[in-house]
Amino acid sequence: MTMAAEHGTDERPLSLMDLALLRYQESNHATPIALGYLLRVTGECDLDAVRAAAADRLRRFPALTERLAYPRGASGQPVWARRPDVDVSAHIREHLLPAGAGEAGLAAFVERQYRVPVPLDAPPWQVWLLREPGSRETTVLFRASHVWLDGGALHRALDLLFGVGGDAGAARSQWRRDGRSTPLAVASAVLNSLTWAARSSGLPALARPLSGEVRLRWATTSTDRLRVLGRAYGTSVNDVFLVALSEAVDAWTEPADRRQAPRALMAMSSRRPDEQDILSNFMVGARIRLPCGLDAPQRRFEVIRGQTARLRTGPRSGAGERWCFEKVPARFRPAAVAMGIRPLRAAVSTSNLGVFAAPMEVAGHPVTTAIPVPVRLPGQRAFLVLGSLAPTDSQPRTTSLGVVTDRNVPNGGSLPDLWLAALDRLERAAGLPAFPADAPPAPKPAAVF
Repeated sequence: MTMAAEHGTDERPLSLMDLALLRYQESNHATPIALGYLLRVTGECDLDAVRAAAADRLRRFPALTERLAYPRGASGQPVWARRPDVDVSAHIREHLLPAGAGEAGLAAFVERQYRVPVPLDAPPWQVWLLREPGSRETTVLFRASHVWLDGGALHRALDLLFGVGGDAGAARSQWRRDGRSTPLAVASAVLNSLTWAARSSGLPALARPLSGEVRLRWATTSTDRLRVLGRAYGTSVNDVFLVALSEAVDAWTEPADRRQAPRALMAMSSRRPDEQDILSNFMVGARIRLPCGLDAPQRRFEVIRGQTARLRTGPRSGAGERWCFEKVPARFRPAAVAMGIRPLRAAVSTSNLGVFAAPMEVAGHPVTTAIPVPVRLPGQRAFLVLGSLAPTDSQPRTTSLGVVTDRNVPNGGSLPDLWLAALDRLERAAGLPAFPADAPPAPKPAAVF
């Protein structure tokens, strides 16, 4: 099925982070860098119906037809080019899981997809419809090249493809980071760059050699639960995520050196207001010191809040860091990207993708859960990503944690359950009633992957 031509050719330049990730991918071609979501969908989705609905969305939102092009030859600068000749049947496929595959079979399929490149000379996204024989539920895997999308743009692309309502393509009205770069922001960014000289404490669980294969696990809970915890401790959902992560790390493994706190690399947006809806990468990395080893939850929150408050507003809100990154000569930017994920600088990587702008449906079937599928970057051993589904009148708000670890990381698959257990402890410490049982857990890991 090929989409009819209703739009002319359109081109736009890659962002400087797009270009850096493109060069980074070219030098690490054996490790495709892609990000995505697993969407739980009510009912059995028909492949032809999903393709037809997607073809209509591509006509309405031609940004979904972008692919990498070199209009001025291979030696010229690449662009994102919109082309209407998209064969949606090549982008949307189905796979029947074995009977009884369950969550473990679903995870295994996605893990195999981590080894499959997402071509850039066609629209760099893929959709798989996954279900077991006789199942009344479909799971949709959406994958896209990280060269094309960052976390914010990932939400935007899914909104264009599956968002409910006629205004799915409208600009999003939500909190936006101040994108202006001021002398104070630049000075703060330069000073902050010096802190990267401080090492992160190593984690013994991450010390084994890389296998090149990954394991994916996840956990889902109520968004309202996280918000209640945030109110109880006077902080944000993101801070609750990070504090619970520090407790999960404590239960999972001990830092190799208690004198140095483990650092987490946290991706944050550096988009300017006029860039909010562009499908590209506008992000910088911030290092967060995880308050491992502290017994009192309130002390953990103080440590986290003291760091994240500076990143939400004021000169540390990303604009200065972006200015500094863009001043780095182009040939050195891929190395700057690689430096941020080195184990000596960041033990784990994290991201909070926030809440989708609108509810989603796949060819008329509502999406009930959205599980982020983290990026696998070369040399990286653990990446944890949080994402929240938009609420509806009939569907409760859910937040899911996706965790990807290298196969050689011992008990990496236990991190989602440890994170949920940390939420339980935070509730008890705050005197809150126990929250109702969460969604069924991901498959239990073996002792060592």
